[in-house]
Amino acid sequence: MFQNFGFGLGLGWTHNLGSRRVDSVTVVNGIVRIDNERNDLVRFMPEMHIWIDRWDERRWSWGPFLAVAPGSRVIDAVGFGLMIGYRPHQLDQYSFNFGIGGTLDLDARVLGDGLVANEPLPPGESSARTKHTTAAGLLVLFSVGWDPSAPRRSPQTDRK
Repeated sequence: MFQNFGFGLGLGWTHNLGSRRVDSVTVVNGIVRIDNERNDLVRFMPEMHIWIDRWDERRWSWGPFLAVAPGSRVIDAVGFGLMIGYRPHQLDQYSFNFGIGGTLDLDARVLGDGLVANEPLPPGESSARTKHTTAAGLLVLFSVGWDPSAPRRSPQTDRK
């Protein structure tokens, strides 16, 4: 199983699938207003993958991947899904990969319970609150992978 194991550095785009993620909220004339939100994020994401198909006679393979988004809390998000990879030559140790899956943002900031954007504050409230929670999202990932177990190219194989 570990002979098809590899690593990569990717650029991931995540799109929020749950409650709106907010950066700042204000109250104007008793109405809750979202000043800044973060529902789409682009970030660098190291990833690990396992190729289901062997690269023996092919330039394409596929398999599951696990990615992390480093950040202020060491890991801000975890992503997972399916990836396809392309090697320019079947004996290359690197590949160009495309993955799609889901993310869990471990520290998403959303409106507090009972607050609704563009609606009046609930009775008894005087300011807008936010809370931190785990949020789900869609992940699209492009990476350059390194597969240490791949056969190495040699001068003899390059001449073929």
